[in-house]
Amino acid sequence: MKRWIVIGWLLAIGVAVAGIVGREHVISTGDVVYLRLAPVDPRSLMQGDYMALNFAIGLEVAAAHGQEETKLRREEVVVIRRDANNEGHFVRLHKGEALAAGEQLLRVQNVPSRWGRSMVQVSTDAWFFQEGKADRFAKAKFGEFRVDASGQALLVGMRDERLGAM
Repeated sequence: MKRWIVIGWLLAIGVAVAGIVGREHVISTGDVVYLRLAPVDPRSLMQGDYMALNFAIGLEVAAAHGQEETKLRREEVVVIRRDANNEGHFVRLHKGEALAAGEQLLRVQNVPSRWGRSMVQVSTDAWFFQEGKADRFAKAKFGEFRVDASGQALLVGMRDERLGAM
């Protein structure tokens, strides 16, 4: 019996470490992509200070599907193109076709929103920050992501209108 507990514990630790290593790899080798955002709510009394995030690209993905939210799958892969400032712009829904020069994939999720509808989100819907820093992050206009070749994106920071660090 103790052997199975130890094996289970080692498997759980192994899965956690593999997840961490995978995310660290995306952070260290992924392309920098800035996505325009719209902060929604600056505070959470239960969780501390945070911003609820809604990225403009999510609205474009939803619009590309039309009005019927049922067309949105749980996870979508879209094609983006970065401009000279590394700002990512929606190009089209990915249907498995080859990418043109300058295009890359971005994975997005269709999730229930806080307001009863569904929304398209990239990586996360919240950015947590140190208590008392709400004024600083209220000026954020972009989320800074690292995106790997498969489109996996990790939010690593917030940027102002000029893409300066927050």
